Amino acid sequence: MADTYRNFDDLRKHEGRFFQNSYKIVAKDRKSKITCIAIHGGNIEPGTSELAEELARNEFNLYKFEGLKEKNNSVLHITSSNFDEPKADKLVKNAQKVISIHGAKGDEPITYIGGLDEKLNKKVKNELEKAGFKVGVPRAGIDGKTTNNIVNRGLTKAGCQLEITRAQRALFFANKSLKSPRTKRSEILYKYAECLRNALND
Repeated sequence: MADTYRNFDDLRKHEGRFFQNSYKIVAKDRKSKITCIAIHGGNIEPGTSELAEELARNEFNLYKFEGLKEKNNSVLHITSSNFDEPKADKLVKNAQKVISIHGAKGDEPITYIGGLDEKLNKKVKNELEKAGFKVGVPRAGIDGKTTNNIVNRGLTKAGCQLEITRAQRALFFANKSLKSPRTKRSEILYKYAECLRNALND
């Protein structure tokens, strides 16, 4: 399905006047060489914000664009190749490593690993599989292979993009639900985030 808005400026012009009720931007520059982003966070692709937060903790740079609408948050989805919100661009372009957390469809818990950082991708794959998480190869369109994808705009021009199925993201919460409010995180989320931290710090 095509995006409603072409880029962030287009979205801001239509949604900006409802800022408090429509979306929220969180950008934390911790002067790290690693940046974690969830550009479809909040209620756009539920569970991605929470994972990015846990992954970054107080160490890595963190960026979240979060949908806050009660419904129809999909209109806030801007594809990664067109996502150009200034704070996100700044955090990404100064990073040596970039990891982008996304949500994918799917009734089976799987993580599809894409992006142009083949070395980091291999480490992420190894860590997740070692911990018992299932990984797969993403289909074209969600493979993060385009050079203008925000995940590939860092200093090395190569990042790691994770497309995590709905079933896997639901397991990140104690009630196994992605409905708001998602307040109680599960041990699975912490375990998953630790796998990613191990890969990034290797």
